[in-house]
Amino acid sequence: MGFDGIFNLLDWMVLGFGFYAMYSAWVLKREGKIIRTFLILRDTDPDSCRDLQGYANCMSPRLWTLGGVMAAYSIVSLINTYMVSVNTLFWLMMAVFLAVLFWYGLEVRKAMNKYF
Repeated sequence: MGFDGIFNLLDWMVLGFGFYAMYSAWVLKREGKIIRTFLILRDTDPDSCRDLQGYANCMSPRLWTLGGVMAAYSIVSLINTYMVSVNTLFWLMMAVFLAVLFWYGLEVRKAMNKYF
């Protein structure tokens, strides 16, 4: 346990991005506004969406899931670093985080093909 430099900084960044992903999902569902960071590919114009409400209904729960898993992983990692060693839980959360990240990437691609 203790500060390990760049890896702890990454944990804090993943925590921030997890909360930002959940905020993006909230904005998408509530206001119908697409925040580019998590929802569309870089070269895509958000105004070219053919069905914004359908896209919001499709991607909002997936983005909530991604944000929640990111936040949970980073919290477990920070607990593992600063409080008590929970190595088994840490590795389990890392595997879940990577699996959800891969799944979310596939879901974004499918949604892009369907709604843009």
